[in-house]
Amino acid sequence: MKDFFLKDSVLKVISFIVAVLLWVYIISVVDPSVDITVRDIPIRYTNQNLLEEKGLCLISDSKATVELKISGSRKRVANIDNKNIYATVDLTTISKTGTFSLPIAISIPYEYDEIVSKKPYNASVVIDKIVSAERDVKVVTTGNTANGYIAGSAVPSVKTVSLTGPATMIERIGSIGAEIDYDGRSAEINDTARLFFLDKEGKRIASSNEIYSLVEKSVEETEVKCTVYKLKTVPVKVDARALDGISNYKISAQPSNVTIYAENAVLEKIEEIKTEIINLDGMAEDTQEVKLVIPEGVSFRDGITKVNVKAEKRG
Repeated sequence: MKDFFLKDSVLKVISFIVAVLLWVYIISVVDPSVDITVRDIPIRYTNQNLLEEKGLCLISDSKATVELKISGSRKRVANIDNKNIYATVDLTTISKTGTFSLPIAISIPYEYDEIVSKKPYNASVVIDKIVSAERDVKVVTTGNTANGYIAGSAVPSVKTVSLTGPATMIERIGSIGAEIDYDGRSAEINDTARLFFLDKEGKRIASSNEIYSLVEKSVEETEVKCTVYKLKTVPVKVDARALDGISNYKISAQPSNVTIYAENAVLEKIEEIKTEIINLDGMAEDTQEVKLVIPEGVSFRDGITKVNVKAEKRG
């Protein structure tokens, strides 16, 4: 019985060795044919310079890829992956705008038997006309100035930017943005701002958008200057004149105070803001709307230009 189990173990070892040798023989000598699938092969476009000479350009999907199923011996296809396969689309034959279906050529620097399948077989390419246009620069602000201060108008040194690119892309651009951050400031702002695209509604176009790779700007940045003013709250003085008995009236304005800003030299001299002259005898009602007299160089924080004046006759 002991000899029987000993013989059985020996047979198992011999069988295992034979199986290994047979597998090594098949792999090394026979080298059977296999199919492999390679995904995410990027598509490259050739002869784009010929398009540009015709006043045309390619609008491509930068994420467009090809999937291949390749047949060949295990040894030959072992090193094939999406990094060493070239999928190209030749643009030589294109001479007008539109959408075209062009063949995708495949180049593999290794030996193989055949390409079993290719998805997609053709690439859909969009060809557009190259145009030039100009767009105004608009300053976009973020943050807040220091407490008690307000920013005036922000002025970019570059007023307009020339754009060159596909007509359909430039059509989507409403203006050019230049951003500055108030960031608690209380002194004049003089920043260098990078330029970016705004759509026709004034919203920022994301930097990941294909427009940034297809449209060229004549400049990439601009200087932006902005004066920061100190705020001052002063009372409103009603300039009332009556033919007689002005002391018989109690006069008040609503609002009774306004917040203004100006250059420091101007601001320091202002202690009140007057209304235009009102004639109490001519008041048809107890309350009337009266314009404020705005001193030169002075602005109102809340945009107030009128106040309600109430004249009550004393009992």
